[in-house]
Amino acid sequence: MRKFALCAVVAALALVVSGGAAAAAVVTVSPPDMHGWAFVDDNGNGGTGALVGGPATPPLGSGSAELAVSASNQGYGLATVAYAGTRLADLTNLSYWSYQPGPVLAIALQFDVRYRTSDSSYDGRLVFEPYQNGHVTVGSGWQHWSPLDGIWWASHQGAANGTNGLCPQSAPCSWASILSSFPDATISGAVWFKAGSGWTSFDGNVDAFTIGVGGNDTTYDFENAPTSKADCLKGGWRSYGSFKNQGDCVSFVATGGKNQPAG
Repeated sequence: MRKFALCAVVAALALVVSGGAAAAAVVTVSPPDMHGWAFVDDNGNGGTGALVGGPATPPLGSGSAELAVSASNQGYGLATVAYAGTRLADLTNLSYWSYQPGPVLAIALQFDVRYRTSDSSYDGRLVFEPYQNGHVTVGSGWQHWSPLDGIWWASHQGAANGTNGLCPQSAPCSWASILSSFPDATISGAVWFKAGSGWTSFDGNVDAFTIGVGGNDTTYDFENAPTSKADCLKGGWRSYGSFKNQGDCVSFVATGGKNQPAG
């Protein structure tokens, strides 16, 4: 009985410390193990993407994912298909941090989406762009975004297999409105972070992406990789989050990353 009571007290204290919710599982995404994430030239016209150290002090770990474009016809992204098939109604948490030079643009969160179970063709994307959310200010440095509390626009809003007129870029919709209009909508392909498509020039970063499905949160920590043996020594290998030990880190550097698992 005492053992049971003690366990109950410990569990209650854990809930208080965590704010009454279970802590998110943290997945470290870095070149040794991308955990299904990949950089993608979305427009086919160039741009760059990389996992880097910094900039400044990232919200989680010591690195982040950088996305850059230099012309309006470029669009570059970081994407995963791990959530394909997930109902939008089952998403219970979305948050991320972005770093930008300011004053307006910041990396967008996007979903390939299917609005109806009867749809068989590509329905476009839902897009959350920080600059459209008037209750916040996009400025320089690291900033935090909560997309479920914001507004979204649909890339195929004018198509019958899209939103059929709802949620154009000029008049984005709240998340609640999207769920009300399309209760069966699902993520049909990838979850994206994207820079570009109409941006003349941009260089920014993203980190600490949390996605919750049915109340179960996963946080993705984007980190860079070591470039020299010295980066691995004196416990340095631990800062990259993806190595089992110092030798694993040194081996990665020595082979030029060729011991990177497929991902």
